[in-house]
This record gives sequence, C-alpha cells and structure tokens, in this order.
Amino acid sequence: MAELVAPHLRYMASFLEALGEGHHRDTLRPETPEMIAEVAAEPDAYVASLLSPPGELILPDGRVGLAVPSTMLWQVEGETYLGWINIRHGLNANLEKAGGHIGYAVRPSARGRGHAAAMLAGGLDWVRANLPLERVLLTVNPANPHSIRVIEKNGGVHADTIDHPWRPGEQMMRYWIAL
Repeated sequence: MAELVAPHLRYMASFLEALGEGHHRDTLRPETPEMIAEVAAEPDAYVASLLSPPGELILPDGRVGLAVPSTMLWQVEGETYLGWINIRHGLNANLEKAGGHIGYAVRPSARGRGHAAAMLAGGLDWVRANLPLERVLLTVNPANPHSIRVIEKNGGVHADTIDHPWRPGEQMMRYWIAL
C-alpha cells in the first residue's frame, strides 16, 4: 500500500529511475541529464536539501527570493518512489497568485492509478495535523484536466482563473480547499 514518507536514501534508486522517465523535481523546470547526474552524484546532499530546504530560491525570472517554509513528502510503495507532494506552511504574494500551498507530481509510470488523489488527500491530512490553516490554495493550468479532477475530488472549489504571472499567454486556475 502506498504511503507518504519523508524523503530518504532508501528510495533514491527508484527516484532516479523516475527522473529518467521524465519526472520533475518541481513544476517549473524540466530535468536535464546534467541535473539528474548531479542528484545521482550526491544523493545524501539532495535528500538533506529536501529535509532542510534553503531559505532562498531562484525565482522563474532568475531573481533570488526568500523561500516560504515547506515540507516535502514522497509517496512510496515498498521501495518504489511514486511521486512527491510539497506543502508550503504559508503564502507570500507570489504564491497567492500562482503556486499556492500545495504542489505535487506523480512519476510517469505511476500515473492514472489514483496516486495523485491519494497524495493530495494525505497531504491535506498532514496539514490538518501540523499547521494552523483553515484552508489551502492550489493552482493548476486549465490545460491539465487530470490535476483539476484530483483537486476537485479532494474538495477543491474553483475561486477564479487569472493570467499566469510568469508565463505570458497562459492562465492559472485557483482552487481553495477548506480544512
């Protein structure tokens, strides 16, 4: 049975296989062979960076910004890595527009089997148990019907659709989920 766990080295071989399938470590940048090689060369450092994320990050436009505190969890089944969910403990002005409290991704070979919906449900349970939030914001591209269904299945209520702040010509749907 699949479960959400803290990132750990025991899942790294499967995680690297997922990256080789085209899985992404975040939703903004595609992986390159060089990036995958960096993770493979220093798996301890990569896992440590997930467990203690840096206080700053590089924004999509290349500027450096302050990172919002967050928790990364991996969905695994046995020793097999299935995907990730990142839970932000709060929002800044940028994340209120696009990004929201929760982001997630399922590796290509595990898609279509309900893992995203289960990850989001588990992530919402984690928020209820660990953060003083009454609701969470999720954002999604209107061209991603699978993720829209996952969000709606987990109680997401469509708030609005806005122009994407970093991707000219694209839009972003915003959903709130009451906790």
